[in-house]
Amino acid sequence: MELIINDRIRNRKVEFFNSFKLNLKYNSIASTFAFDFLFDPDVIELKEIACIGHYHICTIKHLDQVLITGLVLSEGFGSSSVKTLTSLGGYSVTGILEDCSIPTNSAIDAALRKGNLKVPSGQPTPYVPLQFDGLSLRQIAERILAPFKLKMVIDPSVAKKMDEVFTETNAEPKDTVKHFLTELATQKGINFTHDEFGRVLFTRVKTDLKPIMEFDIQHGVSLPGTSMKLVFNGQAMHSQITVMSQSDEDSQNAGESTVNNPYVYTIFRPKTIIQSSGTDVDTELAAKNARAEELKGLSLTITIDRWDINKKIIRPNNLVRVRNPEIYLFNFSNWFIESIDYSGDQKEMTAVLHCVLPAVYDLSEPTYLFQGINLH
Repeated sequence: MELIINDRIRNRKVEFFNSFKLNLKYNSIASTFAFDFLFDPDVIELKEIACIGHYHICTIKHLDQVLITGLVLSEGFGSSSVKTLTSLGGYSVTGILEDCSIPTNSAIDAALRKGNLKVPSGQPTPYVPLQFDGLSLRQIAERILAPFKLKMVIDPSVAKKMDEVFTETNAEPKDTVKHFLTELATQKGINFTHDEFGRVLFTRVKTDLKPIMEFDIQHGVSLPGTSMKLVFNGQAMHSQITVMSQSDEDSQNAGESTVNNPYVYTIFRPKTIIQSSGTDVDTELAAKNARAEELKGLSLTITIDRWDINKKIIRPNNLVRVRNPEIYLFNFSNWFIESIDYSGDQKEMTAVLHCVLPAVYDLSEPTYLFQGINLH
């Protein structure tokens, strides 16, 4: 594993650290990392790496593959009779959008005067309105991301949706960038996330791909050191979800869409959601999104003793195929890797795969995995 920190003077490689943790998330803009190392105040190289409040950019690689481009946010030092490890932690470069509000024009002006924000010669000043009527998601994202100097990547599968215009869209001054753009992207069935190079990514999950791993515990086929856990949270689910849009002032017509959850079929547990804006088509999508969120109540965790398969890093946004009667998976089923916890030290490396049903992200009609297993 390789850690490179740019201290704005040059890239510095951290070669000696005691432990490392990284969490990569598919549907998030803030993947996190942390590592511990022995800090020697007399070593200039280490002092330059651990500057408090400098928000250094770092790159984390494994097997010469980039895992994350991050921002160092925190430093922790200690001193005692026994040598104490120093800790550094942070998140992906795009994680700043999770903490920061949509910048007002006065905030941009102040940053320009102070020198915290610099606009290249010949480029327009990135003023950002809070009302985006008649703009597409692509246009809105470009305006909001400009002051943060973040690059944007749009997957071809969602390019058409990105260019659909919102008739009326307002941001609240208190909204974080993540909250606002995630809300708009969700309305279009788009996932708002990031890639390993520190770029904002608008995409759609591809659950028709071949699983990257197969675990058949029934026949002893798995990786060494594999353990699994299946959890079902029935309280988080409803038998049906109805989304109703508010009545239109002209037609007095309120759209309504209802979806059913096959994992709650022996009991009546209804839920109603009111949608303040959108068409009837948006209402149907909102109902599917609400069901998808509840389906996260069925989760699978797989722990393995490595970060790679055939020297290729295991990453979120992939499928695994599992059969394990010990955790009530009597038949083969595909699971979507939503996030991965990587950890390691000088002795071992471990990856914990957090998986959900593919329907959580592709909004397909979910099927009941346990059909026919019981007699009732």
